[in-house]
Amino acid sequence: MAGASPSDVEECTLETARRQLGSYAAPVDRTDRIPLSVAVGRVLATDVTANDRIPGADIAVDDTVFERGHQLRPADVGLLKAAGVNELLVRQRPQVGIVPTGDGLVERDAGPDERVETAGFTLAQYADRWGGKVTYRNAVADDAPALRMAVQRDLTRDIVVLTGTEPGDTLREVVRKLGDIVADRVAIAPGHETGLAVVQDRPVLLLPESPVAARVGAVQLLRPLLKGFGDAPLSPHPSRQATLTEPLDTDDSVRSFVPVAVEGETATPLSGTDLATATRADGWVTVPADTLAPAGGDTVGVVDWDYLP
Repeated sequence: MAGASPSDVEECTLETARRQLGSYAAPVDRTDRIPLSVAVGRVLATDVTANDRIPGADIAVDDTVFERGHQLRPADVGLLKAAGVNELLVRQRPQVGIVPTGDGLVERDAGPDERVETAGFTLAQYADRWGGKVTYRNAVADDAPALRMAVQRDLTRDIVVLTGTEPGDTLREVVRKLGDIVADRVAIAPGHETGLAVVQDRPVLLLPESPVAARVGAVQLLRPLLKGFGDAPLSPHPSRQATLTEPLDTDDSVRSFVPVAVEGETATPLSGTDLATATRADGWVTVPADTLAPAGGDTVGVVDWDYLP
């Protein structure tokens, strides 16, 4: 996998982060032959031609129904069935390893001084729906040899995602010794502690512990990266207009993403970076850097991040 030469920098913009990661997102050239019944969402590796004539669709035998690179929708598979197509050659989904890190993390039944791991588990669900083939690992404690083994284990994947990290911690030092830190911070909030790395030509996304910050980093960086590897279109999230019930509190030095609860035509900002805040959000308001934060009564665009294609 070829890419630009990484450089160790303290901070980069979101656009630079996407460009740096995208330079390593060579479309996966591995293929699968699959039945039509499980083809929705997959990307065609070859043109698909009709085996049967479809008079109502003006399609004859051997006509091309869909071209290579098309991402199949539910209605598409109905048309292919009518055309006598039963199997398809599709690109394999890009492989992503998701590794939660931190002391005291457990999968369930947390005891004293423990907490159930949720950030990595939630991201695994998103990555699966975004087209990735996910390996979700058990949490790894803040121990250098264990972290090193965890990172090396998933270098067979196309992408590695590590949660629970921030600049200067043990994990960043481990990654720096294995490869290159492209940026220790990304100019976004929440999620300013998000980092980018490259290890053995594999892009590594370093996400904070906070569920809200990890969600921001994943939507803004992991989703486009998965689409690049999958050679799939990066469709925009749907949005709607709403009136703010109160002003947004943002830092104008970074691009801010504010979760809001929507009721009717109004949007109320949500505070906090915990799991409850991430779950209660009906949408997100983006405020670019060097921009005055919207005030109460202003109309804003609310983007639905839970729209998953």
